[in-house]
Amino acid sequence: MVLDISLNMIEARRLRLRSQRLDARSSTGVADIVRGIAAVQAQDTVAELLAVRVRTEGATAGDVEEARAEERSVVRTWAMRGTLHLLPSEDVRWILRLIGPTMVRKFRRRHEELGLTPQVYDRAMEVMREALGEYGALTRRQIAEQWAEHGLPSEGQGVPHLLCRASLEGVICFGPKVGGQATHVLPDSWLGDGSDVVDPGAELARRYVSAYAPTTPEDYGIWSGLPAAEVRRAFGSIEDGLLKVDVEGIPMWMPQTHAGLLDEATSGESPTVKMLGAFDPYLLGYRTRDLGVGPELLKRVHPGGGIIRPIILVDGRAVATWARKRSGRKLTITVSPFESLSGEVREGIDREVEDIGRFLGVEAVWEME
Repeated sequence: MVLDISLNMIEARRLRLRSQRLDARSSTGVADIVRGIAAVQAQDTVAELLAVRVRTEGATAGDVEEARAEERSVVRTWAMRGTLHLLPSEDVRWILRLIGPTMVRKFRRRHEELGLTPQVYDRAMEVMREALGEYGALTRRQIAEQWAEHGLPSEGQGVPHLLCRASLEGVICFGPKVGGQATHVLPDSWLGDGSDVVDPGAELARRYVSAYAPTTPEDYGIWSGLPAAEVRRAFGSIEDGLLKVDVEGIPMWMPQTHAGLLDEATSGESPTVKMLGAFDPYLLGYRTRDLGVGPELLKRVHPGGGIIRPIILVDGRAVATWARKRSGRKLTITVSPFESLSGEVREGIDREVEDIGRFLGVEAVWEME
């Protein structure tokens, strides 16, 4: 680190908006957006789509599906923390080389409880590879039916755990939807080989810091699910390219390439209003959510049970949650504010709601709770 920089909370939030591609929408493709923020959590399909929407200019939900199913430039698979993510196809293999072994070890005890012995797993992979080689793409149910024919686990938690491990080890990835249902495919025609990335740990840490700055090694550990020793090693390997940032007494880091963003982060501008979907990377990528969500409001955003509600940001600070209800081609959004919303903020919500409707191909309106 070559320089110490001090930022207050407002400036740090603005810098995070820029790191997260939330300050202005981009006209670049879906894969470029996903790569720019390292990954998009994808266990909730609508939330995954909305995470792309809020960072792009003019894209539609159909563009995301086209990038996944036709261009094959992005792929949905289990990765960081053992959860589903949308990743650039060319990056999946080297990310799984890094993440996969840790996550498989993490789930080992649960696999033993489910009776998923090494022999069961190996046989299940053999049967699945043969079936996918013959049929090309199969749904979870269809794969389970193949396993049932060979006396392998075909019901309950054993099935998703087998599929998750297979994904983490690069045996399969998600393919196109068939009849509205997700499918799994063999990865050879979907993924790059990733052999050009010599140090996956350093590369993922570098991308994380670029997407989440200002941030800390502890944040990276929470986001990635990697052990502390690997986090320290990775940060040490990229240290020469980082700047140290003091955020009201908390040491954080940012890439040297972000130095040009500091003037923008400290400038006073009209409010930046953004409507984030559930599980947006802006909230999921850190050990705590204090910069974006005040401690007194945390339970309204993160009530427990793995739920992260959609929020409205003003200059990177949460001012409301929101919920959606669809009836035919009409989408009604209900906003639950934490405070009085100014006219400028309401106008920003108007624009965001209109864009959500355009993106999803519906008529969208909003109301205050």
